[in-house]
Amino acid sequence: MVTIDEFSRVVSEIYASSVSPANWAVALSDISRILDATGCALLVGAGRNRSVVMATVPTEAYATYSQYYHSIDYVLEAVENSPAGLIRSGPALVGLEPRSEFAADFLRPFDMCDGLFARLAVGATPTSFLVAAPVRSEPFETAERVQFVSALIRHLQQALHTQDHFAELGRAAKDITEVIDAIRHGIVIVGARRGVVDLNSAAEQILKSCDGLCIRAGSIEATRASTNEQVQGSITRALVEQRCGSRSGDSFACSRPSGKRPYIIHVLPLAAKMDNPSAAKALVMIIDPEQEPEPPKMLIRRLFGLTNAEADVALRVMRGGGLKPISADLALSRATVNTHLQHIFDKTGTHRQAELVRVLLAIIP
Repeated sequence: MVTIDEFSRVVSEIYASSVSPANWAVALSDISRILDATGCALLVGAGRNRSVVMATVPTEAYATYSQYYHSIDYVLEAVENSPAGLIRSGPALVGLEPRSEFAADFLRPFDMCDGLFARLAVGATPTSFLVAAPVRSEPFETAERVQFVSALIRHLQQALHTQDHFAELGRAAKDITEVIDAIRHGIVIVGARRGVVDLNSAAEQILKSCDGLCIRAGSIEATRASTNEQVQGSITRALVEQRCGSRSGDSFACSRPSGKRPYIIHVLPLAAKMDNPSAAKALVMIIDPEQEPEPPKMLIRRLFGLTNAEADVALRVMRGGGLKPISADLALSRATVNTHLQHIFDKTGTHRQAELVRVLLAIIP
């Protein structure tokens, strides 16, 4: 007889598994013990694409099934074609092909010719749950066991749905993290207590260098006292509503002990949930003017149809070089450089060097 405490414990283990998939082993082992079975398993997919999510069957059975027998499992094929939630018995399913290789070489040797089977999820990728047991003098399919498994099905379905949702959120978060990490400027997310919640690789390098900015006690700080007051004040205003009822951003320069050009810092409030304003976050963007990326020559040639010589001139104009230094650098006459520059203006739709620089900077990946 399954007690209320046993049922409650198993349900708790099932939902714990949706957050920590490794816990499925605990939940399935407990179900197997309560039902006095050979083992339990969760499987996804069908045919050759069928795979085991978790199983508590004998180790050798798990290994041989994963390597070979999963592709000829006619028992699960029948389950996968059944309505979701319908519990089917082992003898009825095994009896579909009792002389098959799967029955003779897998089910019988591992004492799994009886049990209870159910399809949990519908759709293109079926999910199945099974409780395998040996053939005994009395059928495994008792009213009590069927009632217990039937009561578990909706919890198994919900837990798997939640697990899939968490996995999807994880993939989305990973995609967003990769995008943020690809940004060449430093990006820091600051939490409600001004602690650093997340940062990209560029920000990590900047803060590790301690050249004007660093992380101290989990918070971003400026090494110069006057600048640090500005940093902390800006972050506070971005996190906490002011008297006007809104949170605000700020922009300022941060000097560097190394003597390099100051960082440009932008502090922006991030949207807070209406039901939890105390969980507000702020974004701190750190721009290092010492980084002077330029569009690759092949990129601007492809985008604007520039010749190799025209691309060389365009890149040097973007760096801020005058026509005389460009002539000397490329060993060209001023007249030739002027001709190239006019062609560049025509091809890029610009008329002045300042316009050209803005266009080139805008296409930097």
